[in-house]
Amino acid sequence: MLAVILEFDVIEGMEDEFREAWIATTELIHQNFGSLGSRLHEPKNGKFIAYAQWPSLSIYENEHDWPESTKSPREKMRSTLKIGKPTVLHKLNVAVDLLKPTPYKTITS
Repeated sequence: MLAVILEFDVIEGMEDEFREAWIATTELIHQNFGSLGSRLHEPKNGKFIAYAQWPSLSIYENEHDWPESTKSPREKMRSTLKIGKPTVLHKLNVAVDLLKPTPYKTITS
């Protein structure tokens, strides 16, 4: 499994538009290109960070072949970014995966 860490430097005042376009783009990638989904995080410096998972590097690299009919949400998202595209910070092979689909329960005695 591959984890990709991306940074999005959003134009000030366009955060809501970015979030909406990021959701639509991420759904398209999941439905059409084989991703395992993504999480979006908002640090205090104003730059959004996304953590995306892919079954493999080869499937991730194939993701870049966008048909014309799917480009609109991605272009809308890119229009909210200062440099027009995200910065790939890391491509990491998953060594140990302990993420859980549900929260841990609090144990009380």
